[in-house]
Amino acid sequence: MIITEQINVAIKSQSKKVEWIDIGVEGLLDFIPGLPKGDAILVRGEPGTGKTILCLQFLHKGAENGEKCIYITTEETPETLMRTGTELWIDFPDLVQKKQVVIVDLSIAATYDSEFSVISKEEAVDIFMKGLAAQPEATRIVVDSLSSLERRLADPADFREVFMRLLLEVKKRKATTIFSAEGIPVNPDITEYLVDHLIYLDYHKHDVIWTRVFILRKSRSVPLKPQILKLNIEKEGLSVEEIPISLKPVWFASKL
Repeated sequence: MIITEQINVAIKSQSKKVEWIDIGVEGLLDFIPGLPKGDAILVRGEPGTGKTILCLQFLHKGAENGEKCIYITTEETPETLMRTGTELWIDFPDLVQKKQVVIVDLSIAATYDSEFSVISKEEAVDIFMKGLAAQPEATRIVVDSLSSLERRLADPADFREVFMRLLLEVKKRKATTIFSAEGIPVNPDITEYLVDHLIYLDYHKHDVIWTRVFILRKSRSVPLKPQILKLNIEKEGLSVEEIPISLKPVWFASKL
């Protein structure tokens, strides 16, 4: 309860004047002014919908602007992230070498007290704090993914406390943060209620055409019209555009 109150205080203490930032998704600024700096964003989607690419794109955009960035990975190894980042942007290895982007390894390949890579809530928070200390001036943070972190905890019941501690720490730093999670739940959980913005990445088949979609399901202070955009995964990363009229079936309404 004390942590909840601290989070609320941290949120209220932010300046009322909105400073918009570009999260890096090509075309998104055609529909919204950006997302408020210092907010917490949750990106959810099934495998293959582009969550990791969005996370990397978010940090690459910040690093291009001279910001310090942290990628905390609980799922993919740093080697895999480096490969993906390098395929997208030729300057990505240089940004990591110069520590514009710092990758913190919480994946199963990292070293833990348990030989099975199962971690306690104390160990999870401790590694997270050490990661933040490696880039104390970070203004953009990624935690990818919450789902993998929850599975790795020795006691999954501890996830609520761990998530709230992570959220409190990034709010204290006024860093814009993306958390990723797997799937789109039927019923919202604590993560969806506590974050400022909720993005769904999804795909559906209409007739014989598969369409990826970008859905800003929840957003504090940000108007978005249309709320559902067509999502493209291309060589340069993710981009969005209006849904063509021919691809606006009834199932879009179910996502609102």
